[in-house]
This record gives sequence, structure tokens and C-alpha cells, in this order.
Amino acid sequence: LAYIGVPPIFGDIYDIIEEYGARVVFNEVQRQFSMPFRTDDIVEQYRLYTYPYAVFERIKDIKEQIKLRGVHGVIHYTEQFCFRQIEDMIFRKALSIPYIHIEGGESFNTDARTKMRLQAFIEMVKSTV
Repeated sequence: LAYIGVPPIFGDIYDIIEEYGARVVFNEVQRQFSMPFRTDDIVEQYRLYTYPYAVFERIKDIKEQIKLRGVHGVIHYTEQFCFRQIEDMIFRKALSIPYIHIEGGESFNTDARTKMRLQAFIEMVKSTV
């Protein structure tokens, strides 16, 4: 799976995903924070981040990583009431693989509803592979 969006508030999300038989092989923003692009200039390094800029540059990077890593499904995470939720419709149309949007809020543990949605999503992804 690919995990796009902000790093999760849920401390147990990756354990839950693996408990359901899947694995995240691409973390969009966490990868960006690791400064994966080789440059000699720190300003250029920050300029190459896709997350703070236009959604279409993010989509280009995400599609490249989906292909490179053999991703079969995408989890898009946003915080409740975050303006980034607007991008969800664009991602849904641009990414041609199974996709789910989840939200975090006040809890540091994944709530039952989100667990159930993730489990159903992972089962659906497994059935298409």
C-alpha cells in the first residue's frame, strides 16, 4: 500500500494495517521529510519537496512511486477539518488503483470505524491482486 498525506496521529495504524495482512511500502510525506533528492544546495532540497506545493506535482511523484514500488492500493490520511481534504477528489480521479481516505482527530489510537474501513479496504485490495 501507499500512504499519502500527513503523518498519522494514530500511533497504531501501521500495526493495524499489517495485522490485516498488508504493508505500507510508500510513505509520501515521511519520504519527503527524509530529503531523498540529491542536491548540493539546501534551498534546492527544500524546493524539491512536493507536499507544500501544488497537488499535481504530488500526483506526479506519487504515480512514479506507485509504479516503482508495485503498490496495489492507496490510503490518503488527513486531519479532521484540514484544507488538504479538498485534494481528496483530485487524488481519487488521478490515481487509478484502489483508494481510501481516512481522517484523524483527537485520538492517538485508531477508532473502531476506521479499523473496519481499513480491514474492508485491504480485503478488497487483496481480492484484486
